[in-house]
Amino acid sequence: MLRFNETCKISISNLKIYKMELGIAAIGIASVALCAMPFVLTNRSRKTKEKQVIASLKDIANQHNCEISEYEIFDHYTIGVDQAKQHVFFISKTGKINSQQYVDLSTIKTCEIANIGKSYARKEKIIDRLNLNFFPVDSTKLETVFEFYNAEINYQLSGELQSIEKWNSLIKTMLKNIK
Repeated sequence: MLRFNETCKISISNLKIYKMELGIAAIGIASVALCAMPFVLTNRSRKTKEKQVIASLKDIANQHNCEISEYEIFDHYTIGVDQAKQHVFFISKTGKINSQQYVDLSTIKTCEIANIGKSYARKEKIIDRLNLNFFPVDSTKLETVFEFYNAEINYQLSGELQSIEKWNSLIKTMLKNIK
């Protein structure tokens, strides 16, 4: 049989082990929180920037009595359309400078992708720029150019080619519906 003194010693040693496990668990939780913090802050910052860009795109649309029905955001550009009123809006970022452009598709004959680059002997092509060019119905007016990619600013393609093809297709469909 255990005596009271021995029972107390067992309980105290169990309590020390419990405190030690609780301390290890607290250190583990704190370590996980510290490791996750940069990801949480980066995600929150990205969401804030996205909201600002969307607000800016909507402001441009509102200036032309339009409403954005579809849009896409990349690091260095944002594009959106009002399919009902047939307008396309584009914001490009170069450093801290934002440039805003819009096109009324009722004044446009066609749009085409300009894939500007260098070709090499092994049938390789290095893309320097990707532009979406809008050619006006009135030949005396200048074409409008939306720059999706520039190798001097962005060193690597990251979905711009697929994006420009998607928007070219959507805009051409919208142009067919105008005529």
